[in-house]
Amino acid sequence: PIEKSIDMLTKLQTQISRAGTLSNNEVLDDVATSSLEFIGVEYHLGRAFLMLPTYQLGGGSNSNNNNTTNPSILRKTNITRATDYFHAYLKKVDQLDLLAEATIKEYHTLLDMEDIEDDAKSRPITTRMNQSQIREMKIQRFQRKRAASQKQAQLQSLLLRRSRLGLAQEEEMEGHDFESLSRTLYIETLRLYAEECLEEIQSCNSELEMLDMAIKMERGRMISQDPRMNSDPNHSRSGAADGGGGFLSKQPLQMTQITQNPLTGELQMQTQQVMNGQLKPIMQRQEIANQVFRPGWIQPTMTLEELGERERADAIQRAEQQKVAEAEAKLRPRRYEQLVKDGMEDDERLVEASAKLDRDWDDWKEENPRGSGNKMSERGDRNF
Repeated sequence: PIEKSIDMLTKLQTQISRAGTLSNNEVLDDVATSSLEFIGVEYHLGRAFLMLPTYQLGGGSNSNNNNTTNPSILRKTNITRATDYFHAYLKKVDQLDLLAEATIKEYHTLLDMEDIEDDAKSRPITTRMNQSQIREMKIQRFQRKRAASQKQAQLQSLLLRRSRLGLAQEEEMEGHDFESLSRTLYIETLRLYAEECLEEIQSCNSELEMLDMAIKMERGRMISQDPRMNSDPNHSRSGAADGGGGFLSKQPLQMTQITQNPLTGELQMQTQQVMNGQLKPIMQRQEIANQVFRPGWIQPTMTLEELGERERADAIQRAEQQKVAEAEAKLRPRRYEQLVKDGMEDDERLVEASAKLDRDWDDWKEENPRGSGNKMSERGDRNF
């Protein structure tokens, strides 16, 4: 299904380019409302390439020796193409002046950082974002993404209300007719796509670093498995002959386990070390970073306003239950003196029920006279 989606999206992109539906020199006001949804084709292509599986059907026996069938290389190719599509989408919406000022600033900062990393081999890196700046950028992106999602949900609910009410397209509701509402919804959706593109690009860059490391390790493992490397019997003992072998023997043995999702090809790395004959995981930088800002106490599950609303609802429920209980107590039979005190002596049903209650009470007193219970004199052993 993913391959078919990519094929359809690629054909759609070609048709849009040939038809000239979206021109490079157009601004947002020049684009028709019906053509706004075609702007996000590159975004959907990028997401599709990220979900593209890395396995190949019908692989031969010599597929292990071919670098093109390596899952890590295939995953790297998919991520690279997805990143290119994300950049193409961001460039397009940037030319249309569709993004907010904060989003444009973050996108240009990301481009500058990529240029710095590309020029790292030719000149030293003098400017690089620290962890606090990256964290602040992620927080701002999350806030913009949440605001765009809420705005999108609000517009969608307004569009559903129009359809339920059966309004005509030219009729306005809350300051929007059908066309302006649809246009605003498309624009907010495209802005939400832009925030997701920035998030995906940053995630792809981190995964590419892991893939490069995995490819190097796989190549080294293939070289070590070459029988020509083990043809010299002194080759395996060359490392122990020099002084470095004694230093390495003092270090704990470490093992890096790299697992790969068979469908998406996403890599997961875990480093373990052998201590006392057991494998123990080594805390990675990302795991430690995730625990830095984790509070050590139990977080509240609701706000004070929600707690007040709950207490208010409970108080109203208790008051209603008390009113029902008092109303039921007034209709219960009781002693005639209590009926007179409550002013209910005119109710014939209650008077009859109360009279029966009084008769039953008098009968019980006749059957159980005062002092007919156990006596203190009957306590103890009667044989003495």
